[in-house]
Amino acid sequence: MDTFATSDGRILSYRRVGSGPQLVMLPGGPGMDPDAYFDSANLPGWEQLIFCPRGTGASDPPESPAGYRIAGYVADVEELRRHLGHEQLTLYGNSHGGMIALAYAGMHPERVSRMVLVNCPARMDNEFVEDVNLARARFLAQVPDGAERLAEADAAGERMDNDEKEEQRQRDFRTFMSRYVARLDDATTAYLDRLCCAPMNFDAAGPMYEELLGGLDLLADAKDIDVPALVLGGELDVTVPAEHMHKVADALPDARFVQLAAVGHFVEVETHDQWRELVSVFLRG
Repeated sequence: MDTFATSDGRILSYRRVGSGPQLVMLPGGPGMDPDAYFDSANLPGWEQLIFCPRGTGASDPPESPAGYRIAGYVADVEELRRHLGHEQLTLYGNSHGGMIALAYAGMHPERVSRMVLVNCPARMDNEFVEDVNLARARFLAQVPDGAERLAEADAAGERMDNDEKEEQRQRDFRTFMSRYVARLDDATTAYLDRLCCAPMNFDAAGPMYEELLGGLDLLADAKDIDVPALVLGGELDVTVPAEHMHKVADALPDARFVQLAAVGHFVEVETHDQWRELVSVFLRG
């Protein structure tokens, strides 16, 4: 684990995996363990710099919950760029990590060479809610145990706010996360077990939803984000619907959208070979 001090004295951390051109990996959650999040995202020929956002890994948490708003995460990516001494970064973001990548590109388009955005909410408006309903209907129709899993996950999500014991919250979290994949096979089950047993900063999620539900729109100035982008959406992702990701791609001047069939939120796990080929071809330009 590498660490560095920011301009205001905070500590941020990251881990390097592999060798080759550098790709900055921004994990989701927010607050999930970055190493566990990306442990299935293997891209031969690239040095994957797995960044630990504030409050994860060895990176300092903010002084107050307001520090978990998107602007703080964007500032940390800029601190990382300065630390690395790069003119530009190549970014990969899944879920909340995609939000960070999109927001960073919106604020610093000249600092991004390329970016991959995966299943990331750019805003949560009425259209987003409609798209979620469509995605849930597809999940129910195409996933054999879809109705049972969605019902159990929804109930677990409601319980988590009131769980007093850490063990109970962790069990409910694991049940909640079962809706994030379409297939519960050996690979996805093992991945979810590792992810949900890894350290989790639950304090980070509340400010994200508060900001999104308060009107945050990362596509407000999308026409100015003239950065080559690959936008991926899982057909059966009930958290960030593929329809929403298609709209993200349509709003960007230089983006290609690919819908990955019969998979959910963690496309790196459920469709690893197709994912690796798509991302590798795009990154090579």
